[in-house]
Amino acid sequence: TSSASSARMVCASAWCGSSPVHPITTLIPPTCLPNHFRCNSGACIINSWVCDGYKDCSDGSDEEACPTSRPNVTATSPALPGRCSRFEFECQQLHKCIPNWKRCDGVRDCQDGTDERNCPTQSSLSCPSGFRCEDGEACILLTERCDGYLDCSDSSDERNCTDDTIVYKVQNLQWTADFSGDVTLTWARPKRMSSTSCVYNIYYRVVGESIWKVLETHSNKTNSVLKVLKPDCTYQVKVQVQCLSRVYNTNDFITLRAPEGLPDAPINLQLSLKKEAEGVVMCWWSPPVNAHGLIREFIVEYSSSGSKEWTSLRTTKNYTEIKDLQVNTLYTVRVAAVTSRGVGNWSDSKSITTVKGKVIPPPVIHIESYSEDSISFSLKMTTNIKVSGYVVNIYWTFDTHRQEKRTLVIEGEKSIQKVANLTAHTPYEISAWAKTELGDSPLSFVHVVTSGTRPVSPSLKAKAINQTAVECSWTGPRNVVYGIFYATSFLELYRSPHNSSTSAHNITVLVQRDEQYLFLVRVMSPYQGPPSESVVVKMIPDNRLPPRHLHAVHTGKTFAVIKWESPYDSPDQDMLYAVAVKDLVRKTDKIYKVKSRNSTVEYTIKKLEPGGKYHVIVQLGNMSKESSMKINTVPLSAPDALKIITENDHILLFWKSLALKESNFNESRGYEIHMFDSLMNITAYLGNTTENFFKVSNLKIGHNYSFSVQARCLYGGQMCGEPATLLYDELGTGTDSSASKASPGTDVAAIVVPVLFLLLLTLGIGFVLLYMRHRRLQNSFTAFANSHYSSRLGSAIFSSGDDLGDEDDEAPMITGFSDDVPMVIA
Repeated sequence: TSSASSARMVCASAWCGSSPVHPITTLIPPTCLPNHFRCNSGACIINSWVCDGYKDCSDGSDEEACPTSRPNVTATSPALPGRCSRFEFECQQLHKCIPNWKRCDGVRDCQDGTDERNCPTQSSLSCPSGFRCEDGEACILLTERCDGYLDCSDSSDERNCTDDTIVYKVQNLQWTADFSGDVTLTWARPKRMSSTSCVYNIYYRVVGESIWKVLETHSNKTNSVLKVLKPDCTYQVKVQVQCLSRVYNTNDFITLRAPEGLPDAPINLQLSLKKEAEGVVMCWWSPPVNAHGLIREFIVEYSSSGSKEWTSLRTTKNYTEIKDLQVNTLYTVRVAAVTSRGVGNWSDSKSITTVKGKVIPPPVIHIESYSEDSISFSLKMTTNIKVSGYVVNIYWTFDTHRQEKRTLVIEGEKSIQKVANLTAHTPYEISAWAKTELGDSPLSFVHVVTSGTRPVSPSLKAKAINQTAVECSWTGPRNVVYGIFYATSFLELYRSPHNSSTSAHNITVLVQRDEQYLFLVRVMSPYQGPPSESVVVKMIPDNRLPPRHLHAVHTGKTFAVIKWESPYDSPDQDMLYAVAVKDLVRKTDKIYKVKSRNSTVEYTIKKLEPGGKYHVIVQLGNMSKESSMKINTVPLSAPDALKIITENDHILLFWKSLALKESNFNESRGYEIHMFDSLMNITAYLGNTTENFFKVSNLKIGHNYSFSVQARCLYGGQMCGEPATLLYDELGTGTDSSASKASPGTDVAAIVVPVLFLLLLTLGIGFVLLYMRHRRLQNSFTAFANSHYSSRLGSAIFSSGDDLGDEDDEAPMITGFSDDVPMVIA
């Protein structure tokens, strides 16, 4: 522990090196472009973002003094002179107060127009030290010209690129570390780069230093192993492309921490007295399980009892002799391995007394019994030398990278011990030495394999959910206690890791921010099971968090407006976002760059296809965590005025050209026609055409059909237009055009025919009623005209119309009335 602490102290100072860090001053523009709002902090945003419910300014001034949504409430309010708040502008006449964001927005909000006076004028954009986009909306760095990314909204920075203007940048730069302390870098080849005339150079520096050191790889491979980094130090690393004599500079780098690389401690140190000579101690040991490199030599240190000074000697073998020692003196010995990284950790200390003619034998270990999770053994010494106790080490290995150990300190001469909480079907090595009055005895070894079946290692998944929290989940048996172990390096993970325990299969662990951690999980009770594979988790620093709340504001046929919030609140500098648009239909992708300091960013993706499917990924330009979403653009609309004309043995479908209302439609794309037979429940593809009509033949009598016409589908039917549908009912003759009927939205005949039918029916009923009324009046008049006076009855007789038939032909016709006979009308 002391050596590790001292190593960290050295690394923090002279070991890693340091230099003063100078503050960076960011200039704030004094004015903003037209139709832009200037935040109190000096940043500029477009007017449409003001009072939209999102705090786009870092200080939130764009959402202050906004008009309320209550009716009959005006945006201006009268006030006494000088009584407007600091977020309002006072009109000269009437002394009305308006929000500051309405000042110089191109609209007169004050009656006297004072809010639009003395406004700053904006000259044309000039880029003296950069590249000006063709639309004049932005300036970009010269290194961003022809670098494979779309920095200009009109894509002008990636047009007309030549060998002199093109810039190569590596992408997806990542790093991994191994047990030896080496760091492996990997990256992706830049677009359009030659694989024969270009190589990669790696630049690195300790965090805090200003000068980059270069490691020339002289290779065009997309990976490299760094063996020049000092252990436990934090570095900034970048990779630049060199083609012939030209170097393409880049400011994009990653931060990594080189792992510790010192060797482990040697094991099984043993001491004995040499019989042939006085004052000589023979030492031997086993090399470290993990040397983390090539062992150059071993250092053996010894010290006499009561002395604080250590004497050392070196050897390239795993044994040596310590000579010229004082007789009858107790000595303590330890050993450490040395690699190119430095001196490793010290072994356990052993003691011995240099007594002439006295030899300490090793103890005897006897296995009494063993089971799936325990081993019982006994210890004894076959000598008259007084024994004060034993030290027992139990070793086992679950993987080749680490040997695990449990140490027991036993008091007394004879002892029977039971070691529990072991793993089934696992080989164990038990070593023991005795503590005697003359010093430590040599080691004894015994090997045993527990019974049963070894449990399966858990499968661990771990991911950072924010800057300081890691979510861990795993698979494994139930009703056991799991231990979660984590550290910032492999050596720390195996020697002194942080840990938590739970009986569940998931846990959230809080760690330090901006660090890289190694996690593993294992069963701790009722047995100590094999560990899982270690999982590396890089904590997310502020500048590598994903953008928040990515969503689509509006989607059209050829564009989509997206909006997101910055990874963290109130960014204090411009943030460069990379917007990747992947066309899921065409299998192509484009990358755009968006630079903003605002808390809320809005961007319009242009030149999309109608009816297309896209995957949009937004992340910071330093390849941070990403936010993604899927967008489906609006497809081409359906053709208008779809009609059917019936001929003798076929029908014709007619429609209006889509080019009349869709500027994105070309007649060469054509249309495709489908038919649905409701009786057979079958849909058929009839074909495609570039004309505005289509002939359909071989229709069956008594079948009902539905016809649909749409813009021809592209890319295997993945990009289609909206269909126009028309119903057709074939009743029997195959030539009766009145049997066809169209849907209400596509043919006015469906409305006109029923109305005409009802009108004709009403007229027919009216004529019948008029005819019946006429007959009734005619009969009444006939009866009156044929009446006569009966002298026998003394009254006039009227004959009805029914009495005027053939049976009354013999009755005389009355031609008039006599003057002397009065006519009586009853």
